[in-house]
Amino acid sequence: MSPARPLRLSDGPLAALRARPLAAEVAIATARKGDYRAHPIDQAHALHADPMVDLAEYGVAGANHYHATHNPPYHADITGSIPALRARRSVAQRLARVNDRLAAYGLEIWVFDAWRPIAVQNHFHDHWMPDYLRRARPELDAAALQAEVTRYWAKGAPGGRIDPASPPPHATGGAVDLTLRDSASGAHLFMGSIFDDVTALSNTDAFEATDDAMSFSALEARDNRRLLFWLMAGEGLANNPTEWWHFSHGDQMWARITGARAALFGPAPP
Repeated sequence: MSPARPLRLSDGPLAALRARPLAAEVAIATARKGDYRAHPIDQAHALHADPMVDLAEYGVAGANHYHATHNPPYHADITGSIPALRARRSVAQRLARVNDRLAAYGLEIWVFDAWRPIAVQNHFHDHWMPDYLRRARPELDAAALQAEVTRYWAKGAPGGRIDPASPPPHATGGAVDLTLRDSASGAHLFMGSIFDDVTALSNTDAFEATDDAMSFSALEARDNRRLLFWLMAGEGLANNPTEWWHFSHGDQMWARITGARAALFGPAPP
């Protein structure tokens, strides 16, 4: 018997997710996000010690975008990066359940980045992004430049010493950067921008208010972003509203956006 043909995205339950607007949720997340790294962390919670695992062990595909050379816009292996994609076990389990929902459509998650060494965080926050902005937007004064940096890159840790009360999201093991792809061909679903774009195109709702209803590109990006957003939300992962690819569970950003009393994760254990 030949294998069943994958469902079309225009059919079944995923079609409803692609048709479901997300602008209201993004607006709420934007309003709540605030100074998320001041949010309390519940060190007594059972999941505070949730172990780190390799995502591949849970059937989640990906390749570390920073440990490569064909990785626009950088085109370079970032010093301090690692090939592994690691996250908290409870996060890996949630991603595996999303994959279960995608399987009938011949789709799967593709992860760009998960737990991130603090050296990589420091590189982008302290050096790469400020240097890029000085070249691309010389009109920015120091305060405006720093504000733009932190839209996309959380502050790392001077000297590599992470503050246990205020870790960068990717240092917790609770945050992942990802997209969706065809599991047979490897082709990524069109999202309207590359990963790590640092313009308004990366805003999760960038295509929600498109003024060109005849742009198939805009409509496809909108619907695919909706699909990704609602799939992740269904497993309790919160989206960073300035990055369509960034989702987390258990970290301070997740807690602030979802209204949780406290975050679950501090810096990830070894």
